[in-house]
Amino acid sequence: MKQVLENQMSRTLQPLCPRDDHAMHFEAKGISWKELPADKSPQTIASYHCGMEGCSVRFDNESGYFTVVLTPDQPYFIEEPGINLLQCPEHHTWLYRSASPNSDERYQWRCGVEGCHYVHVQKIS
Repeated sequence: MKQVLENQMSRTLQPLCPRDDHAMHFEAKGISWKELPADKSPQTIASYHCGMEGCSVRFDNESGYFTVVLTPDQPYFIEEPGINLLQCPEHHTWLYRSASPNSDERYQWRCGVEGCHYVHVQKIS
């Protein structure tokens, strides 16, 4: 998992959790751990996090939706099954699911890169 500066994630997204459709919230220091050996600086990944109690789903542009399992030395990332399906054609980053203002659309899938306005619409069939 890495962050690419040219694909910097916006802090103003409104992703929905794929498990419960609740709004996710931005955490600048979302996931932190210390690399081994101990003299290396701590690693941090900004991400959006579901706020529902017991839900550990997160989202970032490079990894899409994932769950974090905290192990003794460093976190272990598990992709959320069946949700990371669409990528931005310009940035090649994962799209996040957002609520749609239109009644004939199930969701809108949006690019999370700062300044990108790409949207993929999922119609109700």
